[in-house]
Amino acid sequence: MAAFAVATFAAPARAAEPQASPRNELSFDLGAASFGMTHAWRTDAGVLIGGGGSIGLSPLLGRIVASGTHYDPQNHVNLLEVAQVQFFARFEPASWLRIDTGVRAGIFIHGDEDYAGGTFAAAFVAPALAWRWLWIGPRVSGGYLSENGGARAAALTFEYVMLRFVVSW
Repeated sequence: MAAFAVATFAAPARAAEPQASPRNELSFDLGAASFGMTHAWRTDAGVLIGGGGSIGLSPLLGRIVASGTHYDPQNHVNLLEVAQVQFFARFEPASWLRIDTGVRAGIFIHGDEDYAGGTFAAAFVAPALAWRWLWIGPRVSGGYLSENGGARAAALTFEYVMLRFVVSW
């Protein structure tokens, strides 16, 4: 009888205890013509720290605005990221909101028929509306472009929408 009473009162207490947040998150990011993957680890403070990378042409659903006349937008002139690595911190201010902020570096291409390329480095912020395993949101980066043997410029990159599929454990 005493065991029954303990079990009866302990069951609601267990249900009321908050669930521990997963320690790891693996995400797969899809742009219009790019694919990325990141892994983040939860710290004791509750913030996730991670890194990853992506390949593909980005941002097709967005825009890179660069200083200097060399990168002025003209008909059929593209300025696109090709590959990048990133390191970030992920904050969870609400159950439905995630905010990644960090640094990115990689390579880009620029041109129309004859492409040149170079490297870039940038700081970024990427807020996302989160629902279970599906997150959606923009990314804004600000940094520096350096074409191999050529022009250099400050740049702002706007990726209007990215889909992120997340697995947590």
